Amino acid sequence: MSDLTARMPDLDRGLLSDQIYSMIKGMIRDSTLRPGEQLVESQLAKQLKVSQSPVREALKRLTHDGLVQQIRHHGSFVADYSRDEAEQAKVARAALEELAGRFACGRLDASTRETLESLIGDMSKSAAEGDITAFREFDFEFHRAVIVASGNSYLPRMWDIIEPSLRSLHVLSDPNFSGDWARVAETHRDLLNALEGDDPEEAAQLFHRHASGNLGL
Repeated sequence: MSDLTARMPDLDRGLLSDQIYSMIKGMIRDSTLRPGEQLVESQLAKQLKVSQSPVREALKRLTHDGLVQQIRHHGSFVADYSRDEAEQAKVARAALEELAGRFACGRLDASTRETLESLIGDMSKSAAEGDITAFREFDFEFHRAVIVASGNSYLPRMWDIIEPSLRSLHVLSDPNFSGDWARVAETHRDLLNALEGDDPEEAAQLFHRHASGNLGL
């Protein structure tokens, strides 16, 4: 199991369960904890120097979110996903991004616009350097920023639920893609241009096509 002590050296005793929940969720999202990896309650508690109770509560919440699977007589594991579930995640992602594109169109503030421009530049730079790991992180940041820019507080929560499966199954930014990553970066400029336009339906459809594309990017 990954070393957790470096993640939370100073736990707030009043919010242990919340902090442990956030920490493990973050480690699942960034793939520090891999699909199928076992989460042993007693080991987690020992590493974090806490009782098992807040760890148990955190794992229950993560199970409810679909990020952890409870297997009877075996324990808790980071959720693993089938190919069918990957397709379902792809459909869910396309639906979320379609909504976000529609809601965010014409509503970008200067700060969000600057952030999205910067992320496109970061993707282009990473593509030129062949750093696909960095490219993937910037790609995820771009799409989540658009979700947040929608102004609908529920969409980011829904995105956070499906993001681990998007990462583990390479539904977004497949590292095995052998095409032109620089061109992929530029497709995000088209998305930004659509958000700065005045046709929410066009923006919605462009985001849906982008998320549903064969590249999965």
